[in-house]
Amino acid sequence: MSRPERQGRLELDAPLRRPLPRPDAEALVALLTGHALARPPAHPLFSVPEASAVLMGESLDHLTHGSRILQEEDGPRLCASASLPARPGLMEAALDWLGGLLRLEPGEVAGFTVPAGSHRHDVRLLVWDGGRLRPLGALPDLRAGALEGGCSMEAFRRAAGLPDVGEPPGVLRPVMRRVALAQLRRQALPVSQALLDGAFDGQVLFRAWLAAAAEAAQGFTTAAPPLALHVA
Repeated sequence: MSRPERQGRLELDAPLRRPLPRPDAEALVALLTGHALARPPAHPLFSVPEASAVLMGESLDHLTHGSRILQEEDGPRLCASASLPARPGLMEAALDWLGGLLRLEPGEVAGFTVPAGSHRHDVRLLVWDGGRLRPLGALPDLRAGALEGGCSMEAFRRAAGLPDVGEPPGVLRPVMRRVALAQLRRQALPVSQALLDGAFDGQVLFRAWLAAAAEAAQGFTTAAPPLALHVA
């Protein structure tokens, strides 16, 4: 018997619009609590039986940690972490509906997805383009610190004038928005060729820096949390 296709993953962390239309607010609460909806919003997402898994789906394929609404000083915030069944169109419909509930500025990184059928670290960052959430392209494998035979990440960062991802979020976020918007628009950002130490694919390495910055500033990662050892 063949193994079922690996599920997708959805991660979001973004403020909610205020006020939300009542049908959307009721649907959001229902999805978070597992309750059935008597009158779902008029959106294609709710015509799919698997819609109930959009915020609370779990599987052995991903290290998700559930979804919730946090009440913060500047308003409610949606923190979503769920596995989505490999149903064609489900992820796209979920992003379309959920994106309309969020309060974001163009270029903000709101989370990431892992496509169904892909390996669990195949992250696609989600960026708000001013009207909807859009996933960026795949990230390179930089476990060796550089693309095979190519430029190192550190040399590229200096050549592109990007801050170190260890800088405070207030320093990172404006640069992240600039890089994310350039990615959406397929625009080239300036890079000093003299500072590079190998061949490079600028678009791919800008995405790699953006992913590292999003992990540092916003905690977006597929890595398992460190184990906490409690000694009696």
